[in-house]
This record gives sequence, C-alpha cells and structure tokens, in this order.
Amino acid sequence: MKRLFYFTGYRLTVMHWKGHEMIGSSSFEPTEKGLAQFRSYLLQTENIPGKFLVDVIEEDFRNEKIPHVGGRDRRAVIGRLIDRHYRASREFCYSEVIGREKQGRKDDTVLLGAMTNPQLMQPWLNIIDECEIALSGIWTLPLISRQLLKTIKATEGVVLLVSQQVSSNVRQTLFRDGKLVSSRQSIINQDINDISSIGELAAPEVTRTIDFLRAQNLIAAGETISLHLLGSREQIPSLEKAFQPDDRREVKLHLIEDIHDKLGIKGLGKKFSDGIFAWLCLRHGGMHGHYGPRRLFMRYYHRLMARALYAASLLVVVGAVLATVSNMLDAVEYEEGISLLKKEESSYRELYAKKFEAFEDVFQNAGIMNAAVDLAGQIKRNSKTSPLDFLIVLSNVLSQPGAGNINIDRIEWKAVSFDNRKKLYTLANFTDREPVRHEAVVIGRIDESEHNYRESVDHILRIISYLKNNPRVEEVEALTMPVDPRSQSQFSTEAGLDSVRESRAGEDKNRGRFSLHVIMRGPDDE
Repeated sequence: MKRLFYFTGYRLTVMHWKGHEMIGSSSFEPTEKGLAQFRSYLLQTENIPGKFLVDVIEEDFRNEKIPHVGGRDRRAVIGRLIDRHYRASREFCYSEVIGREKQGRKDDTVLLGAMTNPQLMQPWLNIIDECEIALSGIWTLPLISRQLLKTIKATEGVVLLVSQQVSSNVRQTLFRDGKLVSSRQSIINQDINDISSIGELAAPEVTRTIDFLRAQNLIAAGETISLHLLGSREQIPSLEKAFQPDDRREVKLHLIEDIHDKLGIKGLGKKFSDGIFAWLCLRHGGMHGHYGPRRLFMRYYHRLMARALYAASLLVVVGAVLATVSNMLDAVEYEEGISLLKKEESSYRELYAKKFEAFEDVFQNAGIMNAAVDLAGQIKRNSKTSPLDFLIVLSNVLSQPGAGNINIDRIEWKAVSFDNRKKLYTLANFTDREPVRHEAVVIGRIDESEHNYRESVDHILRIISYLKNNPRVEEVEALTMPVDPRSQSQFSTEAGLDSVRESRAGEDKNRGRFSLHVIMRGPDDE
C-alpha cells in the first residue's frame, strides 16, 4: 500500500493506494481541530512512507537566461538567481535547464520554480515529523503534470494544459516540446454543487494567461498554441461552447474518465483531475522531490538504508545456506574419496609385498648413500677454497697498473666460515653446508717516499681500493701502515686507521712495511 499527502493550499487530503486503485482518502481542515484529527489519524494508522504533492496559488515560475557554463559554475549562477528572487523560501526552490538559445551567445534558458509561502505547509509537515512518518519528498503538480502529455498526445509544440483539481481553482500550465515553461493557478467563483458552467468561468482566465505569456515572449505573436482541457462528463458541453479554435489556437478536450481508463487507475472521483495527478506522483520513480530541505526526508533515506541492509543480510543468509549445502556435498564426496583411497592403498600394499619387499634393505640404505654423495660433493666444492685460489686473486689485484711496486713478504692464510649464532668467523668445517671463505693477513712493503709520507699512505689506500672493487673480496682492513721516521706524527686515513709512527735510528728495514686483513669468498660462492 502507498500513501500520498495532497495539499491544495488550504485543505490536506491523504490518499491510500493499492496497486492502481485508490482504496480510501481522508481530508483535514487547517484548524486546531483538523490538525488534531490529522495527528490522531497518523498515530492510529499503519506507519508507511508517503509522498507530499502540492498544488497551490503561492507558487511562482519564471524563465531566466544564464551563460552556457559547466556544472559547478552553473549551480553558482542559479544560486545567485534564487537568492535574488526567492531568498525567503530558498529551501523550497526548483531549477532546471529547459533549453538553449540558437543565436547570439547561445545562453541557457533556466526554469526557476518556488513556493513563495512555504509556511502554509509547515503545520502539516511538523505533525508528519512528530509522528515519525517517513516522507520521501515534496512534489509540485505543474511539474508532475508533464507526465500526462504522452497520454494525451501533447508532447510536441506549444501546449497549454488546463485542469481543475478543486472547485475554486483552475490550473494552467504551459509546455514547449514537453518541457514546462510556466504555470499559473486562477481562482474562479464556481458553485461547488454545480460545475456545469466551468467553460464561461475558465475562459476569461485562460485568455488572460495566454495574453500574459505572449507579452513575456514565452509564446511568439504568430505562434499557434494547442489548448488541452481536462473535464468531467458534465463539464464537456460548457468547455466546448466556451473554447472555440481559431487561427492561433487549437482546442482539444479530454474526458477525465477516458484518462482513468488509459492509465488503468480505479476508485477515483470523476468530477475533478486531482486523482490523475496523485497517481502520476505516486508512479514517479525519482527519489528526490522538487521542494524541501534534505533534512525533512532523512527518516525516509534511513528507512531505505535499513531495507538495503536487511536485503543484504538475507543474501548473506542465503549464501551461507548454499555454502553449507555445498560443504555437505563436498564432505560426502570427501568420505567417498577416502574410502576409495583406502581400497587403492590396500591394493598397492599387496603389490609391494609381492614384488618389492625383497629390496627393502636396499631402499633403507638409499638415504645413507645419498647423504654420502651430498657430503662428498660438499667437500669437493669447499676444497676449492685453497691458498692457491687466494694467491691467484690477490696476484690479479696487485698486478693492476695503478698498484705500483709491492713486495709481499708473508701471507698468513686460513679457511673460515661465518658463525651466524656467534656473529664471527671460525675455522671452516669443509663438511658443513655453510660456504667456506678465505681469511688472510697480507704482510709486505712498498717503496716509501723519503719526503712525502702522504704519498706512501695513499699508495696503501689505492691497494685497499683495488681489493674492495674485486667482487670476491668482502672485507679489507689495514692493520699497519708504512712507518713514519719522524719523532711523532699521526695520520688518520680513510681505511679507519690512525698510524702513529716513531722514529728509531737504524731501523730502515721497517720502512714502507704494511699489513692488510682480507676476507674473500670462495670460487663457488660468487
């Protein structure tokens, strides 16, 4: 079931619909008694969401020209227009681009609509909010009425739709190619019990409206306007008599009952057109209405979110059930698979007992043989890390042109492995899987310059640099540097060594002497 609050500027009517049929309605007057009855009605009936449809005189529509700009700039321009014309009712405004000029700057044409006196609705909206009714939006009848154009075949050209929703008013809405241009409601002094003279009461108002629209250039002077009038069976004769076609207007009459049949709606009164537009409003699929601040409709949005979460939870439950059924089927298949595998295992055991049981001792020794082969391979690989391998690499480094004259007096070599637990190098175990490295102390001499001790230091630093650039060398450290024959001097070198030299007469044999500590990877560890 769906509910619609239909406000005509004075009286509020609540319509209940089930499918295409209106199953009941209640009207309330804007008095203290009427408002109390409305509150009581909402509290005693089912709390279902509703839409709010307005059809009031206090509604203004105008067309404005604005520059053709992007979305953000367009919203800013339209915002300034709304502030200029409808500052007091800014939250109850509507805007829509309805066209673009074909000449000049090709500006956009914007339709602005607003309720100039939204306070009329406020008592009803307050009670709806107080009773925690989820209101989805506020719609205006002129904009909703364009949904009727397709039914009455009036989607092209200039169309003036004339309809009567209450006995005292006539609504006149102008469309151009299916887009609303302007709308006006006129008051008529009609007897509520006799509506057969509607033609002579409405004709002057329609004529004034057309003259106003032509004066505003909304209808060109020589342009033909198509009048579409909705009326009940007792109103049609009066409308036919009062509205005659001429060279500047066409007249088409539509019986309200026929429109009910075309739309497939039932349970409506056949006197006025209010039920038609109420149904069109309910059928309108947009989530957002034409008027009202967003806070008025938060309860409805929360309701939608709750339904979405509920639907999602149902999907989760259905998914869980399907997953459980799938797991149960998998379990059955798994049990069947286990049974089959046990049968296969028994068959393989029988086959093994017949053909391979005699080789059991050989199979048990296979692991030992494999370990022996791996150990032999490991010893063979690690044994390549020999003094000869170290001397070959060292010779290649020291034979570079920039290394200069070097005399190697002694090399203290040993094979080491890095102990990760102790974080230091220990004597190598050639049977271990850890890579074996060279560790050596190289002791030698260079031709020390007699007057330039820095040159001697630089010579050693170049040798260290060549060693570090070799991909096999991991670490190089200078243990001693060439002796300085001066009484006291100290050099701080880039190798991290402060070399203190003491002059001792007669010890020329130590001049140019150095020692280096070198860690080098094995040949198979590159």
